[in-house]
Amino acid sequence: MKMKIAHLISSQIFAGIEQHVYELSSFMSDVSDQVIICDKSIHHHMGRMKTQSLNIGSRYSPLNTYKLIKFLNKNNISILHCHGAKASTIGKGVKIFSNIKVISTIHGHKKNNNAFTKMDAVIGVNKLLIENIPQSTYIPNWFNPAHAGERSSRTGPIIAIGRLEQVKGFDHLIESWININENLEIIGSGPEEHHLNQLIHDLNLSDRIKISTNCDYNSIEDKYKTAAGLIISSHREGGPRVLLEAINHEIPVLGSRVGMIPDLIPSECLCEPGNQESLQALLEEMVPLLAQLNMEGIKAALIENYSVTSAAKKTKEIYDALFKASS
Repeated sequence: MKMKIAHLISSQIFAGIEQHVYELSSFMSDVSDQVIICDKSIHHHMGRMKTQSLNIGSRYSPLNTYKLIKFLNKNNISILHCHGAKASTIGKGVKIFSNIKVISTIHGHKKNNNAFTKMDAVIGVNKLLIENIPQSTYIPNWFNPAHAGERSSRTGPIIAIGRLEQVKGFDHLIESWININENLEIIGSGPEEHHLNQLIHDLNLSDRIKISTNCDYNSIEDKYKTAAGLIISSHREGGPRVLLEAINHEIPVLGSRVGMIPDLIPSECLCEPGNQESLQALLEEMVPLLAQLNMEGIKAALIENYSVTSAAKKTKEIYDALFKASS
């Protein structure tokens, strides 16, 4: 019997987790049947991958869990791979009331890991996410396989990318730019947009900082082709994926010591997360040196260890072990 995998995602926006699921399932579709269970509003982002809409609703609803189990059994799904906390909470119900094997991938920090306990396997996109979870595996995120990875000309602005939320630390980044005589483009959208624009205005930085909210995921490569640097000011991160994409384009990176960033970026280029003074000191020292930073060696390590090929191989080993155990 051929292995059949269902990926469960619960959000209604197409961002990092959703892109992760699409690329992983696409890459693995030649070795096993794959279906993505997601909100109908993001189906069009999934290309030719088979998708299924289920109105999951509350993560704690027994009725919704029953509907999901019914779909999984009807389609002979061998393994349910849940992505994120809400999907994993739903997956726990599937595990309790069925014999289907359930895997969770943790993509970001949560206050507790209750959603990810008692699974058949747990994957973390960085080591810290799974340090207290038994039977877990570290499989890092990867750079976008669709990007050609051309070296940035570094003729454009310094960029920062992410949802405009407090956790991304863009307010600290703006406050730290007061003595930086370079252009900064913050790319993203979210609830902090008005506050951040007001902060830029109040600090008289409108001539050096702009926020671009109309750049979708597919067009972000154009930004990488000219970026002079990438700043990651987050208070906490799972990956982040933008780190890997920037390195793939040989863009120098400065930022917080969070997620997998310290695994790839020298300590001289990092600051303490959530510390505006530390970030400002880093930027004032290192931004003038960005043009001199050579990223070739870091990119070589990236290609070897942070590619979708490597991640798919490790994920398949987990699938195979669970499938064999249930056969």
